[in-house]
Amino acid sequence: MLSPELKRLLQVLQWETKKKFSSSRQGFLAMRERGRGLDFKEVRNYHFGDDIRYIDWNVTSRTGELYTKEFYEERDASIIIFYDRSESMNDSKKDTAFQIALFLSLFHIKMGNRILLITFSGTSLSPGKWLRTESDVFSTFTNVTKQTPGGTTNYSDAYQFAFRLYPKFAVSYWISDFIEFGNYLTTNKIHKIWEPIGIWIQDELDILNPPFWLRMFREISQEQVNFRKKGTTYSKDLKAAKSFFGINLVQINPNAKLSNQILPLFKMKRNG
Repeated sequence: MLSPELKRLLQVLQWETKKKFSSSRQGFLAMRERGRGLDFKEVRNYHFGDDIRYIDWNVTSRTGELYTKEFYEERDASIIIFYDRSESMNDSKKDTAFQIALFLSLFHIKMGNRILLITFSGTSLSPGKWLRTESDVFSTFTNVTKQTPGGTTNYSDAYQFAFRLYPKFAVSYWISDFIEFGNYLTTNKIHKIWEPIGIWIQDELDILNPPFWLRMFREISQEQVNFRKKGTTYSKDLKAAKSFFGINLVQINPNAKLSNQILPLFKMKRNG
């Protein structure tokens, strides 16, 4: 599923990041450690030195052996990936967005983080559960390939859907072509409870900025059956994205080498 180019980059980044952060106990790329967190992980045999407060007495009474509850360490980084699956994300933009979403999911899983994938369009289509293993990632993305792209981009529903699932701090990636993003920010008050990172999948025709006579024969977007007027929303949307994401905005050309373009994502200064 992951392209050979990004597989090589994944191996390099995994080695470099582990070398840099292996002794870190907090921050964006914290390693998973055994401890008392908020989310239940499993019941396992009691080991000498385990906290007796977390002994599972129900299982212990049934088996005759001591068992304890284990939880995911709260210091683990929580990653939310918003993945635009609207009608405008087609052809090369669709393939590029898929590769980047899959790459980020695998990278963070290998770093010991957990992933909440929110695929969205007119409807939020997330499985609604945390991805914690590579198997979870591949299974989820296999199901994503079977989803039918749905209409317009609805940033508000995606945001609210994710907020209901996880109303605490996380690092959030937004992978989209950001059509009508300017209007979204104008009509919605967004609280930055998550650290937002924008990955703008560029539309080649928007970059070229064709002359007026050609724009008259081009749709405003592939999400609507309207024709372009004298202007497009591209400039407004780009200004809004730069304002919202700040330095955490990366623009991706679907027709250029991906590995070089996504490297800046791993050089950004994180809040930790």
